[in-house]
Amino acid sequence: KAADLIGQGKILASPMVMATVIASIQSGSLVVPALVTSVTSAAPEGVTGPTAAEAAALQGMLRGVVTSGSGSFLLDVPGPPVIAKTGTAEFEKGGRLLTHAWMIAAQGDLAVAVFVDKGSSGSGTAGPILEQFLRAAR
Repeated sequence: KAADLIGQGKILASPMVMATVIASIQSGSLVVPALVTSVTSAAPEGVTGPTAAEAAALQGMLRGVVTSGSGSFLLDVPGPPVIAKTGTAEFEKGGRLLTHAWMIAAQGDLAVAVFVDKGSSGSGTAGPILEQFLRAAR
């Protein structure tokens, strides 16, 4: 139960879900992803986006990750300011403790999630991939 409380154990989130989370924070409203433009989906029943105050607070904290935290290598990415969050989740496989490495970011109207199945850290493993993507996208 303790592992589940901090997002490890059996708690699962896909890269699409995590990109949607940061997209919703960036836009200040619920973002419902669409994989193809010809199909639209409604928000799940009972699901709402962040309030204006929640979005503003989260945007400030996520910007802090870039200005003075583990995502500082994104500070000079050209274009609008980047907001980001790094993360790891430990898992056991074959008696070994391994780490999933994550990083999510938003810049302007672009949101991205990078997941590396076996990595050292979010900023050290997923971060360089995310940075390369943002630089190429602008």
